[in-house]
Amino acid sequence: MQMHQVTMDDFLSAVNAYGRLSTDDEQAADLFQAFQVFDDDRRDTVAWKRLRAALTTLGDRLSDDDVDAMMGLQGEEQLLVENVNIDYKLLIDKLTSV
Repeated sequence: MQMHQVTMDDFLSAVNAYGRLSTDDEQAADLFQAFQVFDDDRRDTVAWKRLRAALTTLGDRLSDDDVDAMMGLQGEEQLLVENVNIDYKLLIDKLTSV
């Protein structure tokens, strides 16, 4: 199986296309289930390091720059979030409002 990186434009296009094929509630539910895979303690959060690792190593991989852009991070801000947990309900709201 050949792997390739997905650009941020490709990612947003896929999110937009997916949004046209399903309702916002269905899309949010699917994303919620996907994030729960990485939420061992079921607190609706996922460790930033674990999320970054998943986005950059699994499936259609995103580049580090694309992950930073998706999360709105630039430069030194990346260093500040290394040990942060991400509230994925808020992230889902951000992604489904694209």
